[in-house]
Amino acid sequence: MACDASSAATASLQVVSNPNLFRCIASFQDGLYLDLLPRYAAWKLAMKVPSASLKFLAPLLITSLTDVRFVLHAAIARCDIACIQRLVQCRPYLVTSEAMDCASRHGYIDLVRHFHNHLFPCSRSAMDIAAKHGHLDVVVFLHENRQEGCTEKAIEGAAEAGHLQVVQYLHAHRFEATTHRAMDYAARNGHFDVVQFLHFNRREGCSSIAMDFAASHGHLAIVEFLHTHRTEGCSTYAMDGAARNGHIDVVRFLFERRTEGCSRKAYLHATIHNPATDLVAMLGRYHHRITPTSLHRAKQSHLVFKRARPRRYFLASVQITR
Repeated sequence: MACDASSAATASLQVVSNPNLFRCIASFQDGLYLDLLPRYAAWKLAMKVPSASLKFLAPLLITSLTDVRFVLHAAIARCDIACIQRLVQCRPYLVTSEAMDCASRHGYIDLVRHFHNHLFPCSRSAMDIAAKHGHLDVVVFLHENRQEGCTEKAIEGAAEAGHLQVVQYLHAHRFEATTHRAMDYAARNGHFDVVQFLHFNRREGCSSIAMDFAASHGHLAIVEFLHTHRTEGCSTYAMDGAARNGHIDVVRFLFERRTEGCSRKAYLHATIHNPATDLVAMLGRYHHRITPTSLHRAKQSHLVFKRARPRRYFLASVQITR
């Protein structure tokens, strides 16, 4: 018996003292490598952060600090491949398609390639989010090496952010349909080159919101282009928004070239920004003179109006009451 016990002890000692055998045994244990423990300790500490301070979660593509993928996605956001590899060895169930999405969102082409080579799952969201953030190299890699493709959000997101090269690549190599939102969003954000490309190369067109957005944000060149080349037109929101934001040149163009007109708000806002211009007089003649009703509403908004001429409701000065 003593001999058997001694032999067993000797065999056990040989196993635990053999690095390769011990590593193989440990790989089946449910635990973490020692160097990963501080990361999990920091995660637990972060859970005490007030919810109002959790905007940093958005780039990680998770919505809660209690998400068990937090440490992994934080490593992905830092492109810490060594940490990612050790985490995956310990907790392979943490890997979802959002891991590839997260790497694509940050434009880490080497990490995307690594995930692809190790058969990480992927979805169409990966190309969508890479396009939205302008990572053309990631878009190209996913197109050439993956089968998931993308959705209409890819070209819409790229157009909204003004990534013309990405828009051009998607147009040339992908066949997913998009919507009028691509040109609408590009117009809103002032990406004139994208608006022109979509107009001359795509069929989805835009909606009246495109000119409304462009006018409201003061993008006169886009407003002129849409007026000349498109037929969707705009709404009264275009002139109202331009006046509200002080884009008098846009208001003037719409007043002189378009027929949609405006609401009474345009007159009031134009006067606030530049009461001495002839544009105010024009808008005043455009059946938007101050009436007792509009005067009352303006006072409710803490604006004080005064008459400049007898027998005419003309806004002469504006004083913001405090």
